Amino acid sequence: MSPKRIPNLSLLRGVSLGRKGDYQTWMFAAAALSLLVIAVYSVLNVVETIIDDDRLEEVSLPNFAAIENVGERKQAFFEFLEPFVAKANEDILEERAEALKLQSYFERNDRLSAGRLEDFNALREAYKLDPVEEANSREFEELLARVDTIPASLALAQAAIESGWGTSRFARLGNNLFGMWCYEPGCGIVPQRRPAGKTYEVTAYASPSESFLAYLRNLNTNSNYTALRDIRSAHREKGVEPTGYDLAGGLSRYSQERWTYVTKVRKMISSNDLEDR
Repeated sequence: MSPKRIPNLSLLRGVSLGRKGDYQTWMFAAAALSLLVIAVYSVLNVVETIIDDDRLEEVSLPNFAAIENVGERKQAFFEFLEPFVAKANEDILEERAEALKLQSYFERNDRLSAGRLEDFNALREAYKLDPVEEANSREFEELLARVDTIPASLALAQAAIESGWGTSRFARLGNNLFGMWCYEPGCGIVPQRRPAGKTYEVTAYASPSESFLAYLRNLNTNSNYTALRDIRSAHREKGVEPTGYDLAGGLSRYSQERWTYVTKVRKMISSNDLEDR
């Protein structure tokens, strides 16, 4: 057990409460100590809020624009968002574990029981696949290609690009970190430069956590990102963990910039050493 730390009270050595000047010194020191305790508690409370997975949905996006130093703003941005992508991936891993358990049962019995088939179809529908009357190996492969994680490096790089490091209007007003659209009137925020006749809006989320969950589900289900999922599956078959740099090659349809966007994402990953996070 480490020894207890004794507060450094050297500034108060020789001070007596019986003297008026010394009493004022004591009062000043006590006030300063109180402020220090409050400051430390506040910082720890914020850190606890971010780290505690159960409270991520309650956390709001900070005002990153208030951080004038670019390097500090980037660091704060990445550190704030990492727990969100970690939690979203944890949720996906739980679903993947369930799918693998069902696959293992199928391989042993060459069929799924009624209850397991119901669970299998629930997962398929959650990942925008049609339910089946009987399972087969191909349908498990089809599901597992979707129920998989996205590297934090890719998510953080895209969040930085799409939200302007958390300072965009859509990030500030709607917690939208990935530029995702919706198509029902009132579902989000109307872009100021939306072309005449267009009805899309930029989705508004209740929290950054919701934005991350929607982003991962989009990459895992949208037909525009089949190439990304194919790259990931090919890596899995070889027993190689796919990197954000690798999967960025499947994002050519994420933006109208097409392959220029892929290059931009990869540059963001490389220049900020995101694969190391």
